[in-house]
Amino acid sequence: MPTRFERPPGTITAGAVLLVALVVSVVGSWFSYTTVRTLLLRHEAYDRARERLAQILQLQTDEETALRGYLSTGKPYFLDPLVNAQSQFDPTYADLVRFVNDSGVVGASAPVLDIRREHALWELKIEGPLVKNANAPDVVARLERGKIIMDRIRIDYATVARIFDDESQRLFDESTRLLRNASVATAGLILLFGLAALIADAYRSRSQAALARERTVTDTLQRAFLSGWDVLPYLRIGTAYVSSTREAAIGGDLFDVYRLDDHRALVMVADVSGKGVAAAVETALVKYSIRTLAETEPDPASILHRFNTIFERSAADPGAFVSVFLGIVDARDLTLSFASAGHGSVFVRRGSHVSTLPATGPLIGLERDLPFTSRREQLGVGDVVVLATDGLTEARDQAGIMLGEEQASRWIERGDAEPQRLADEVVANLRRYAGGRVADDLALLIIRVQRSPVTGEPLDGQTRHEVTPEPADGRVS
Repeated sequence: MPTRFERPPGTITAGAVLLVALVVSVVGSWFSYTTVRTLLLRHEAYDRARERLAQILQLQTDEETALRGYLSTGKPYFLDPLVNAQSQFDPTYADLVRFVNDSGVVGASAPVLDIRREHALWELKIEGPLVKNANAPDVVARLERGKIIMDRIRIDYATVARIFDDESQRLFDESTRLLRNASVATAGLILLFGLAALIADAYRSRSQAALARERTVTDTLQRAFLSGWDVLPYLRIGTAYVSSTREAAIGGDLFDVYRLDDHRALVMVADVSGKGVAAAVETALVKYSIRTLAETEPDPASILHRFNTIFERSAADPGAFVSVFLGIVDARDLTLSFASAGHGSVFVRRGSHVSTLPATGPLIGLERDLPFTSRREQLGVGDVVVLATDGLTEARDQAGIMLGEEQASRWIERGDAEPQRLADEVVANLRRYAGGRVADDLALLIIRVQRSPVTGEPLDGQTRHEVTPEPADGRVS
């Protein structure tokens, strides 16, 4: 029997395993994030170079078309597009050459140089003489030679485009592989956490109280994986995560707040289809892909459009889908730019009035090239934005009646003005409404505008809205 100064050995072993696993998880997640971010930025650089290459071919085509129009009609104004294309060709080509030299992509230098030589030859032997003398006896011969030069330019264009596409795909595949490995490693660590907790519980007791403590620890670890942020000083944050899984508090519901720069913060809530570890693995792909895309893309709709392509290629389950609400809060003018991929349950409280923000696009993962649009919501000092997964509005009481947006709006309207207390109140109301048994996971993120970015004036006091007392039948009205 251990003395009063001793601890059961299983507790020490499980604690050590938990500590090591947590350190490995944090270090591994950061390494994966930075590596994937670098790869995706390089992938975007190749996309931009591909656009420059296509622009060069279009400029060359514009010059040829303008010259033919001039020769056919004799009208000098047909040469205006030619002059405009000439002025753009050199700076566009210089950007392309700079990228090829900086990236060191194999095989692109020679055809890129050929494009420049062939363009110069076309201007010297075809364009110049025919512009000076549109009625020269060798017009047809020069145009035929010009066609040969244009064909060579198109061949070189196709060669460089293929090289860029192959390298871009290689970078994308590598980033996808790293994300998948990170997701699998995260799932393994979560399972390791659960195993260590079970070992500690076996040495302490097998009572119901020990099982409850285990679920609390696992839920805390899930929170650590989903959270950790640096927000703007104008915002207050409240969060909650409720799991419907008794064995382990893991699932596909996700919230995130990520500081993009000194003025903007990304806020997101997402719900991956499925349950348990399989869904939790996909949340890493959702979180870090959207964070990386938001670093360079300011429009929420464009971020969701590009992420839809990534998810289509990378999801382990071909039938998986995700609902996502993605917003960017700009502290300079207190606006919320947002796009919603099939996601409801987003509420805005202004004073005592609560409104909802609509979905602006379909679910992620249904098919590629689906349309997404962005909207902008003006916020004011004291406004509260509540982002929740469908575990809130689709909760059912013991009679099977769904909560719905109207009832959830009343809870939010009457709730505390402080975000974290409001989050705790919503969760408490939900548990009472559902009779203590939550049937679906819930991720809850609440943000509140704390002060004006222009005047710096704080809120006048902390107004508290009282929640209506619980009726005798146990349902919250």
